[in-house]
Amino acid sequence: MAEDTNAAPRHILYLDDDDTLVFLVRRLLERRGYRVTALTDQQQAIDAVRAQPDGFHLLMTDYNMPGMSGIDVARQVLALNPRLPVAVASGYISDELQAEALAAGVTEVVFKTDAVDAFCEVVARLVNPARPA
Repeated sequence: MAEDTNAAPRHILYLDDDDTLVFLVRRLLERRGYRVTALTDQQQAIDAVRAQPDGFHLLMTDYNMPGMSGIDVARQVLALNPRLPVAVASGYISDELQAEALAAGVTEVVFKTDAVDAFCEVVARLVNPARPA
């Protein structure tokens, strides 16, 4: 479950240049109780955060996209809201990508072909910070 039933759903900004994947991930996350803004254009994602700097609880972005990479988007979004958790998904994770992501302020790099449950676990963990026991 995404959140307590009394709380507003966590708002995820999902960015990928693949229309089909954007549709599928949006549906998957919505079924788990999240509010999702799913986009295929990097500038639209940046503009969405610019319009509402505190309006999202997580940016999940693809790394390899034409034009700006997911890391480029992360840098611009984090300049608008440095507290926003950002996850970058990639089908190939190298030490260089990990280092670049860390330097940009990315919270986590996710292997893009992970199972759906693993993907959802990352989302849940990043939008729901650990609560004291």
